[in-house]
Amino acid sequence: MNKIYKKKVSLGAWAKKGEDIKDGDMIVIANEGVEDDSGDYGPKQVFMVKLSSGEEKNVSFNQTSINNLIDAFGERAINWVGKTVKAWITRQNVAGKFQLVLYVSHPEAEFKDEGFVLADNFKITQPKVDNSDIPIINENEVNIKDIPF
Repeated sequence: MNKIYKKKVSLGAWAKKGEDIKDGDMIVIANEGVEDDSGDYGPKQVFMVKLSSGEEKNVSFNQTSINNLIDAFGERAINWVGKTVKAWITRQNVAGKFQLVLYVSHPEAEFKDEGFVLADNFKITQPKVDNSDIPIINENEVNIKDIPF
């Protein structure tokens, strides 16, 4: 019988919920995140964050946190880098055991019955992109023969 091993790679120091990150802390997202599938429970999204202490450590963002970041900063993770987010630490039942769970949200979001909510007048601010060097093509002037395939 052939035995197959799965390679597990260490991503660096991990932040401890309730110790390194406390409820209400403001942390800064330091990278775009990576997918880590080295665990036993499926892939997770791991981000390097700068803690209030100034240290940089890894945290795994759950799907609720990812959704909060999309609502606050857009769906491109590159736009999340350098953003300050609020940490929410709560105790929840996970696989039959009560554990500390981390959520992150926009600093101005409120935690209500329907979840993390931003004000109705909140708008995602996207970085300005200089499109001046992108040529404008009028579709009536394009000849299909001129396009290389």
